[in-house]
Amino acid sequence: MNSAAISATSLAERLVAFAERGPGDAYYRLSRVVARVLVSRRLRQRQKWCDLARQLSQHAGVEDRLVMQAVRWLNQVPLDQPPAGYLRGQIASLND
Repeated sequence: MNSAAISATSLAERLVAFAERGPGDAYYRLSRVVARVLVSRRLRQRQKWCDLARQLSQHAGVEDRLVMQAVRWLNQVPLDQPPAGYLRGQIASLND
């Protein structure tokens, strides 16, 4: 096991220990870490983040339903936020 994997293991153990004695939404917070790795292409390319997400997801408190809720929350676009590329199109139209 390399140092990055050992580091991810110790971090995962510390986060789970915090969740066990922490606030009521601690497992949801851990699920959001897992979901953030699943959603982000940049984080999926980093081995240490993948290891951390894999180890957190193995804990019983990090349930699939919590991860799916977090994934849905991370993928939503607020209604008051313009769609991606909207401002570029508006700026390009200024030159016409």
